[in-house]
Amino acid sequence: MRTPVANQISKRKAVADVLNRQKVFVSSRRFRGDGQPISRVLVSGRYYDVSDHLLDMLRHGATPGELELEPASDDAAGLR
Repeated sequence: MRTPVANQISKRKAVADVLNRQKVFVSSRRFRGDGQPISRVLVSGRYYDVSDHLLDMLRHGATPGELELEPASDDAAGLR
């Protein structure tokens, strides 16, 4: 049986893991001419234009650096 102290330690570790997890916010979603969706996401203070596949990978913990993503330009021309 686990002690109350061990339970508290595991709960604190779980909370710390959630707080340290990369947060991915979808700020807009558009469709290219061929119908493919492109999402503009905010990750660690930078915006990226990503496909659904890349968005899924980001949500599962991959970093933009690991995926070799370039920050999105300020204009919306990259979404067309």
